[in-house]
Amino acid sequence: MARFLILILLATICRQPLLAEQTQAAGTLKEQLETIRKEHSVRFVYDASLKLDAPYKGRPLHGLTLEQSLKELFRDTGIQWEVKGKYVLLTPDRQTRTNKHTLSGYVYAANGETIINATVWDLTSGTGTLTNEHGFFSLTLPEGSHRIRFSYVGFGEHIETVEVDGNKSLAIRLKDDYRLEEVIVTADLNSPLLTTQTGKVSLSSHDLQTGYALLSSPDVVKTLQNLPGVAAGTEFISGLYVHGGSNDENVFLLDGTPLYQINHLGGLFSAFNTDVVKNIDFYKSGFPARYGGRLSSVVDVRTKDGNMKEFHGNISVGLLDGRIQLEGPIRKDRTSFNIAMRRTWMDLLTVPAVAIRNSSRRDKGNIHYAFHDINAKVTHVFSDRSRADISFYSGKDAFKISSEIHEHAYLTGYETELDQTKFDLQWGNLTVALNWKYRFSPKLFANITGVYTRNKSRYHDLNEVKLQGENDTKLSASMARRYYSTINDGGYRIELDYRPNVNHHWRMGSNYLLHFFRPQNVSNVDFTAFNETGDTIAKQTSGFYRGHELSLYAEDDVAIGERLKLNAGIHYTLFNISGKGYHSVEPRIALRYQCSERTTLKASYTEMSQFMHQLSNTYLNLPTDYWVPSTRNVRPKRSRQYAVGIYMQLPYHLQLNMEGFYKTTSHAIEYDGGNSLSPSADDWETLVREGKGKSYGIEMELSYSNGRTSAQAAYTLSWSKRKFTDFYPG
Repeated sequence: MARFLILILLATICRQPLLAEQTQAAGTLKEQLETIRKEHSVRFVYDASLKLDAPYKGRPLHGLTLEQSLKELFRDTGIQWEVKGKYVLLTPDRQTRTNKHTLSGYVYAANGETIINATVWDLTSGTGTLTNEHGFFSLTLPEGSHRIRFSYVGFGEHIETVEVDGNKSLAIRLKDDYRLEEVIVTADLNSPLLTTQTGKVSLSSHDLQTGYALLSSPDVVKTLQNLPGVAAGTEFISGLYVHGGSNDENVFLLDGTPLYQINHLGGLFSAFNTDVVKNIDFYKSGFPARYGGRLSSVVDVRTKDGNMKEFHGNISVGLLDGRIQLEGPIRKDRTSFNIAMRRTWMDLLTVPAVAIRNSSRRDKGNIHYAFHDINAKVTHVFSDRSRADISFYSGKDAFKISSEIHEHAYLTGYETELDQTKFDLQWGNLTVALNWKYRFSPKLFANITGVYTRNKSRYHDLNEVKLQGENDTKLSASMARRYYSTINDGGYRIELDYRPNVNHHWRMGSNYLLHFFRPQNVSNVDFTAFNETGDTIAKQTSGFYRGHELSLYAEDDVAIGERLKLNAGIHYTLFNISGKGYHSVEPRIALRYQCSERTTLKASYTEMSQFMHQLSNTYLNLPTDYWVPSTRNVRPKRSRQYAVGIYMQLPYHLQLNMEGFYKTTSHAIEYDGGNSLSPSADDWETLVREGKGKSYGIEMELSYSNGRTSAQAAYTLSWSKRKFTDFYPG
């Protein structure tokens, strides 16, 4: 027993220094720094914002080498260390996820309008991001003090000092300022040098107002036609032929809602009123996975929300049209409205001219043309996390011609009482979009949209003849033709925007549209009467299709190191019609390698599918053309496109962009239904010829901008080839 007690006593005495040593090892990181400083005769250099008051829970540092002590002390703390002689430099570890927080929010103009593609740049860490199509941004930064610069072309920059000690939400307002002292590439993340996609062009409302203007009225499609790789097809017509594609291979989205007919006045004007356009993203290659449904281009148009602060308006008078626009708060800083109307007054000019002409002639004639556009939007802010808006668009064209001829003999013994011809053509669009935007967390943003769109066109052709003969005999005949074509779509769009850190930007979502096609309802009535006896021959044909189009997508814009950036995604579509289903899996990838601050290389590969086709007998994109879906006998079109480019910032405010592309198309279609004004919808599937095509070329653009003056010169050399064996066998 005595020996046992002695052993316990010795063990207790030997354990006392160890307990004392462990007690000394407790404390904060800063206290342990002092221990290391005394033991190894070094000095520590670090920023005061570095969190060194955290408790230290590691093993004792006494007796360890300097490197072992530092490694043990700063394990899992998010602090890097580096020994330089007698100094130890401490810095935040940018690679660790600890002690990082997220800044998120919106960037606004002074009037409360959200700004798309605004640059959010952290001057402290050298990282940044862009606001999305809803003006939202999210940026994850290390804990500490940061100087954040917010900027956008046409606005003065704003620098905000933010103490990042937790997730924070910001609402930044930029003031109008068109001065630009120097082009700094790293400050404009929307510059072609820093974006990942090839073939992308972003246009603001300022770009449209100072760009192409026909007869004093700016036009969206005419502006796009001036870009390299884009052709108009026919002069003064709002056609869009991109990289050798057809006119129906372009998708036009107005606040996320598709438009099918975008022309006024036979194409002299497009359907987009520039007074309400906020931003346009135009893609001709390198399509992100969130877009689909067409082969050649995407035109994503976003309209203004309306001034949240004050009432404003403008009136514009052109040679052929007039425009009026009003905006302002319904409830200041909470609810706003924006409404714009546009109308041509060509009918006001033609009426007196026709009246003068008819006053001096026995044969009478009349011509009338008019179009109008109405855009309206109401936006409401529920909180800094939730906002909603409803947008409405209506556009209509009406073109009428009539003539009456008297005293003209058609048959021997008869005199003409009346020879009357009437032609009435009308077409237009109606769209409604209800958007709800919600920030679930500083890193996750969602937009949910309900959409409805209707496109219709109709024309009525009437020819009536009345003859008076001998013995009061009468002969009358009439021929009436009515054509009516409609598309009605309804569905939803779900978009998720997730930014886990500065190196990743995820986009995921789903789109669904229920299509109702009535390609052509035709009613023909032929009437012939001799005195009181008459015969009527009537014929009516119609067609109807109902289709479901569901798509899912996911994409990630990821930075791999400081120079390489990758956008990779997948787009899947299920198109079902009349029991026939088509599945399409479309991979998308785009690479950007930044050789230097002034030179960037890009490459992309995309696959696209198209399930709807426009049948036409001409190349004029007339409203008498109509849309049909893919069926059992007409397969969807599909394209594969490769693109490479080099983008350079040159001295003297010059920028040079050069891109090359190669695109193949399978299941291309061509309508072979004669030369009538309106293609026949009877058995149209048997009149469609299937072929293949390829196009390739190179595009060059040299631009100059010093903030006050801008100029552009572009050149495109390209080839487009299509082969249809039914037309050219062999």
